[in-house]
Amino acid sequence: MLGVCYGNSLKRGVRPEDTTCDAHRGNTELTINPFDKLSVRKIKYKADGSIYSDDVEINKDVTETLNLNCQALSLPQTRRSVLAEAQARINKKCKGKSHDAFIHELERTYEKLVEERNLTPYCGIIISWLENKLKIL
Repeated sequence: MLGVCYGNSLKRGVRPEDTTCDAHRGNTELTINPFDKLSVRKIKYKADGSIYSDDVEINKDVTETLNLNCQALSLPQTRRSVLAEAQARINKKCKGKSHDAFIHELERTYEKLVEERNLTPYCGIIISWLENKLKIL
């Protein structure tokens, strides 16, 4: 069993196309397995914060079945904003310091999010950015 958000389903009168996650999925089976790192690594983010996958089935999961680019909830914009805040926080902390200090801060942030499982809402886009910067495949 996996805990998920309410997917905008608690508001009255919300149209089905404006729900996300399990509220939108219903009983549709998913290809993606959130416990499988290889499966999760197939999820990617565009510069505008939208989520997608080159894997056709996983892309269907995230874009159609789970509706994770829902504009009614501004999900892509929120992801982009969360990433920008994380980048600004890291840049501020490393301002005037060496490139090695910057890399160390990226590694520390990555460890906090991934290895310590300190997952926060929309952290996937931050993790993806960190993996790109740190060249983690």
